[in-house]
Amino acid sequence: MKMKCEIIRDLFPSYIDGLTSRESNELIEEHLEECGACREYLDEMKEDIAGENQPVKNKEAVKPFRKLRQKTRKKIFLTAGGAVLVCALLFGGGLLYYGRSWTANSEDVKMTIDAQGGIATLRFAPEKKNCKLYAEAGEDNTITIVESKQVPFAKTYNPNAYWSCTFIDEDTVMGLDGQNMDFSEDQVLTIKYEDRTESIPIGELASQALENPVAQSKDVKMTLEKDDTGTVTLGFFPELMGVSLKVEAAGENHILIRQYYNGEGEPAENGTFYTVDFIDENTIQLSDGTERELSQEDVLTIEYEDKIEEISFSDLWEGSLPGNAQDD
Repeated sequence: MKMKCEIIRDLFPSYIDGLTSRESNELIEEHLEECGACREYLDEMKEDIAGENQPVKNKEAVKPFRKLRQKTRKKIFLTAGGAVLVCALLFGGGLLYYGRSWTANSEDVKMTIDAQGGIATLRFAPEKKNCKLYAEAGEDNTITIVESKQVPFAKTYNPNAYWSCTFIDEDTVMGLDGQNMDFSEDQVLTIKYEDRTESIPIGELASQALENPVAQSKDVKMTLEKDDTGTVTLGFFPELMGVSLKVEAAGENHILIRQYYNGEGEPAENGTFYTVDFIDENTIQLSDGTERELSQEDVLTIEYEDKIEEISFSDLWEGSLPGNAQDD
């Protein structure tokens, strides 16, 4: 019996798959009618085989969808990778294009000099749109004007380049370390462009920087006072803090109002005065003590940077300031 059950059970896999012969099937089925243990064994084997085959069938059914998902995933990866590559190329190309710089041509640069208060400032403005400039300092008072492209959508506060120096006097300049250095008459500032080199005498910059500019009329308050002796006093007071004013003779009955950046204290303390001494309505006394007859056309000319103002001597005699102003 035991041997027979073992033989029968060995045939079960082929029996389940339908591979056994008709005679073997009859032998197996006769044995199953008599042996309950083998019937249970066969049922368990069928359940096991069914359990093993079911995932295989599911895998076969899902396989096309897996292939589809794999293809879709591959396309997504390829598309994303391509997009990243394109962005990298664009970014890298942008860095190469906008990150590079070159020595500017002189025709693409407009240079101006602002010299006042002992400071000379050279401003280099680009003539082309979407460009910015740099002033690179070199040795022996040399600067190179470098140009580059402005990055799109990036905020650029000022596309201009600047170079400045502070003069203590006509022979002394303050260095970057704050120490004073003497310079000679033959020393020049060299400005290098791509197409040419320009030289500016440093002494010329010093003269411009140390020359006190003529004041703007809006920055000056003028007053008039006349005393009992016939003396008319014109007062000129700065409207700006840190500025003092002086009257400079520019010709007969012609004065300039210059401003200095060494003023301390309140503006009222930094004013300047000009007096006219009247002998009578038609006569004034000059500084050397001589007298001068006046005509109806005689005027006192006051020159500012932005305009010239004329005041008739008859108005001065009357103690008023109507005057006539004309643009410079």
